Amino acid sequence: MKRLFIAIPLTLLLICLTADAQWRSKTHDVYNALQRTLDIKIDGELDDDEGWEGVFETVTGTDGKPFCGVEYDGNVFQEHGGGSWKGADDHETCFAIVWDPETIYLALSVTDDEHEHVAGQAWNGDGAQIAVEPSGDRKAGQTLFLYNAGLNDNATAVILGNERTNGQPGLEVDKDIAIVRNEAENETYYEFRFTPDHLGLSGSFKKGDKFGLGICVNDGDKAAGQGGQKGWSGWYTHSVVFGKNSEHTGLVVLTDEVLAVEPVGKLTTTWGNLKR
Repeated sequence: MKRLFIAIPLTLLLICLTADAQWRSKTHDVYNALQRTLDIKIDGELDDDEGWEGVFETVTGTDGKPFCGVEYDGNVFQEHGGGSWKGADDHETCFAIVWDPETIYLALSVTDDEHEHVAGQAWNGDGAQIAVEPSGDRKAGQTLFLYNAGLNDNATAVILGNERTNGQPGLEVDKDIAIVRNEAENETYYEFRFTPDHLGLSGSFKKGDKFGLGICVNDGDKAAGQGGQKGWSGWYTHSVVFGKNSEHTGLVVLTDEVLAVEPVGKLTTTWGNLKR
């Protein structure tokens, strides 16, 4: 009889671990953030003058592929509310993160064939929802911060929603968030900055700090019946949709690695900081 009581908990544990493995990415569960090399201006321009292109290319999952079009719970894009997805040219999210002791910077480069946004909430159409779990424990019930940002329908103004700040100061347009639509390239660029104050933390960011992050970029199109939130892509999107779930975040780890500038001026080589 004792063997039976031992076997049941072990079976339950194996079932839980298997269920967890079904939705956690095997290759892109952890993002190792590089230290900022160049000055970053929050303007939505993700060119290499600020080092962003090199970061997008260099930081990869364990399979050597960048954090772009990451699959989550069996989907790269999850259709919703009658929406339809035609592939990466229709909608795809890539992201990059760098940091310094005072700031964490997050950039999103979103391929989107049409810009569409319903008046009202920032998330209702083409817009990003960013969830942050500051402790890095990624367990259910942890404190979760949530920020929503999108461009209005004619892509002239940022709509910002500080949905969940837990008593801390929210983000400000132009200071902490900028969005630019590149209609010629069918791309939308987001640039965020987070300070320790935004996340209820004291002191400065440092090597080895960890936090949970969820990125949900919603998609709407201009066709009849496709306006508003008709699906999403990103990284651990279920931290935001179908409830606000701190356990459904990816893990960001702050490293001491930087991108070195090669003679041509492009940031492509990763180096650890020299120990002094």
